[in-house]
Amino acid sequence: MPDIKHLSLIALVCLSAGCFEPQDQARTVSVNSVPRLTAAINQSLQAEPIGGGFVDPARFLASDFADHKNISSKSVAGVVNHHVLAMDLLAEFFKSIKQSRPDIKTFIILSPDHLSRGHGISLSNLAYSTPARTILTNDDYFQNLKNLGYYDGTSARLFEDEHGVGALVPFIAREFPSADVVPVFLRSDISLKQAHQLGQNLALLISGDSMLIISSDMSHSLDSNKASVRDEQTLGWLENMDLDRLKIATDANTDSGASFAVLAAYLADLDSEKQISDYAFQLLSHKSSLDYNQDPGNVTTYITGVWY
Repeated sequence: MPDIKHLSLIALVCLSAGCFEPQDQARTVSVNSVPRLTAAINQSLQAEPIGGGFVDPARFLASDFADHKNISSKSVAGVVNHHVLAMDLLAEFFKSIKQSRPDIKTFIILSPDHLSRGHGISLSNLAYSTPARTILTNDDYFQNLKNLGYYDGTSARLFEDEHGVGALVPFIAREFPSADVVPVFLRSDISLKQAHQLGQNLALLISGDSMLIISSDMSHSLDSNKASVRDEQTLGWLENMDLDRLKIATDANTDSGASFAVLAAYLADLDSEKQISDYAFQLLSHKSSLDYNQDPGNVTTYITGVWY
């Protein structure tokens, strides 16, 4: 027979486990009333939009007062920074695109895979929550690219923290209320052959109401003098359409050389009547982190513009 000490212990365990309750709170709990994470619920949780923490909401709202710049012809591709320190450039870029190409329905964004989470060239089909609205990914483009063998990181949410896309989508969502996006993430170690193949595939897939965007910051981690020298190189390559130099560039010039390799093949196959040299680059803005009172010994630079 249990002694008093054991009975007290049993009572204490029962109280903590909810074996009995005061009469007015008594309830019957069945197995069926316990929530279960079913496959459908799991799928729903995996499909939640990526959060909107890439931009500060107050600064984003203030950036709406940025002016646009006139683009001289119909642009087919563009390059813009993803460092939100230069949020004014992001706002200016997409306002300028809106003035030039209000018809755009889909933006294909080539982003560095900064954290090397993907498998070479990767995709994601998750929506993005932004201060303007939730912006969706284009499922048709996504499925076509996935069918070509590009890695799908959607279910594992591999690119939830990737600012190469996350920093851009709020501005797209604001300026293009019905547009969607196609995020494509490029590891820095992909081969030129892989990049060129993606460019050729995109030239076949992309329709006239879409636009290719390179998400890239330029010079990285240099002092102000060295960064200035590198930017002069980069600006020269852009002006002269020397994509062969850009596509093998390192972080000293751009953090997304692979994207320029994609662009080179994309432009080569986009119009059978045009050579790459027939395209032109229009500079929109050129700034550096120094313009935002940052460390002159560790500079990041920004060049925005379009190809037409």
